[in-house]
Amino acid sequence: MHYTGLTYRPPYEANSLLLQATSGCSHNRCTFCSMYLDTPFSASPLAEIEEDLIEAARIWPDARRVFLVNGDAFALSSDRLLEISELVHRYLPQAESIGAYARVDNIAHKTDRELAALAQAGYAEINIGVESGLDDVLAYMNKGHTAEKARRELARLTAAGLPFNTNIITAAAGPDRIAEHATANAALVNETNPTLVFVSPLHVDPGSRLEREVAAGRFTECTLGQYLEEEILFLEGLELDGCLFFGLHVSNPVPVAGWLPRDKAELLERLRAGRDALGPELLASHPSKGAEGSLHGRIPGLER
Repeated sequence: MHYTGLTYRPPYEANSLLLQATSGCSHNRCTFCSMYLDTPFSASPLAEIEEDLIEAARIWPDARRVFLVNGDAFALSSDRLLEISELVHRYLPQAESIGAYARVDNIAHKTDRELAALAQAGYAEINIGVESGLDDVLAYMNKGHTAEKARRELARLTAAGLPFNTNIITAAAGPDRIAEHATANAALVNETNPTLVFVSPLHVDPGSRLEREVAAGRFTECTLGQYLEEEILFLEGLELDGCLFFGLHVSNPVPVAGWLPRDKAELLERLRAGRDALGPELLASHPSKGAEGSLHGRIPGLER
């Protein structure tokens, strides 16, 4: 199998076959991210993808889901994505769906007819980095889209019959705007109705521009307690039916996951209990983090 540099996937794709279709990120300018700074964006040759699928068919012939890596593989043209899906179904006939990371712009560059064709070809639950419902936060984080554009493009996915997952970054507006950010994020997610909402706190990646912004005093990072405060407010504001709330990233101080609306009360209870168990000193702290936000060291109450 061909993999260029570090390979990233959402935590909930742990049981998916990872198939490299691109290297790097087509945008690669988000303020908080350092994942692909040293990897120029490029598309994998179709022959290389087919070679990997032939190998995968020997190793894992009954794979049920394929996740395209690296970076935002949904940036590829619809024609190329359809060619990949044809190969996936040829070599892995039991595969039921194909996922990928996607930027909002990746959707905007495809027609309604193309999105419907991709849904028919098995693309589903693509992972979209919406991140925030506030335009000034999106601009500061250099996401390349507005909240209204996200609403519009996600509505096009729904109309095309292509299910999607939404990423939301809590604490991205800083400590003084926790309630405002939580409210805006909940409103956007409620309106767009994803199949899964992936929530994790803002993590200042080593080597990112955000790390330099924090060091220069131009951005104030939230404390551990403020992470949890915003996550609780966000969850309180969600009114979704049949959506998985996923807060099991390594950066989540209190890991929780469950179905909405069924598990909402239980999730809120666990978040509040986890917060209270940490104590005032930890809640006021800014734990050092590694790449992708992993919390360093053993912190009581954070064990999984």
